[in-house]
Amino acid sequence: MKILVFTGGLGNQIFEYAFLCHLRSCFPNESFFGHYGKKLKEHYGLEINRWFDVSLPKEKWWVLPMVGLFYFYKQLFPKSKWLDLYQREWKNKDAIVFFPFKFTKQYFPKRQNWLWWKVDEDTLNQKNKELLELIKREETCFVHVRRGDYLSPSFKALFKDCCTAEYYKIAIELMRKKCPQIRFICFSDDLAWLKSNLYVGDDAVFVDWNVGENSPLDMYLMSQCRNGIMANSSFSYWGAYLGAKKKVVIYPLRWWNNNDGNPDIFMNEWIGL
Repeated sequence: MKILVFTGGLGNQIFEYAFLCHLRSCFPNESFFGHYGKKLKEHYGLEINRWFDVSLPKEKWWVLPMVGLFYFYKQLFPKSKWLDLYQREWKNKDAIVFFPFKFTKQYFPKRQNWLWWKVDEDTLNQKNKELLELIKREETCFVHVRRGDYLSPSFKALFKDCCTAEYYKIAIELMRKKCPQIRFICFSDDLAWLKSNLYVGDDAVFVDWNVGENSPLDMYLMSQCRNGIMANSSFSYWGAYLGAKKKVVIYPLRWWNNNDGNPDIFMNEWIGL
């Protein structure tokens, strides 16, 4: 038996699902269960099954008290290996309860197309349909800037100066050199900052209409672009990784302000700045 405790927003949930797929390949005869608790409600709840064709483990009535007992046991016996709560790697090979957010690409499924979007393009609103047509017709590059909660007191020290205006300016200039006919499609929780600090061309598109529970449509549109300039955000990461095969992807070398600031998640052909 393996129990996975899902947390975080959609980007984190995809990393968690990737690790679930890895565990299933390692333990084909095990029973898997999931806990989808209050930590998910800090964002928009469990989203991955709405936007992707996935098979999630069921949550039984006894899962929550079982998880609570294991966490209590961990407090009494800190060296217990019944729980695996690490974010970088799978350390406790015999664990029963997992924090499945493993921020590394080493657990991604080896098979191609292991994650399929469930977006029905025919049902998109007119703005998204028109933008999607443009993305597929022209040489486009998404630019994703995340500010919002990264500027809050609890996160500011961790993210300060990681994705600066200078990073974006260098990335945009490099993208123009590699793709002279590039057209930038801009996504941000602070488009006013982006417009004031970055020059992305007079023909750039600023996407401001996918909000709230529909914000993952931004990730979908990003995933359909042929090029990308990422923020230090898992939402941004999956916009680059999924969908159309990318020609050029640029990412920030410093993800966080700590000793683990450059996680093992980037593809070899991507460019770090």
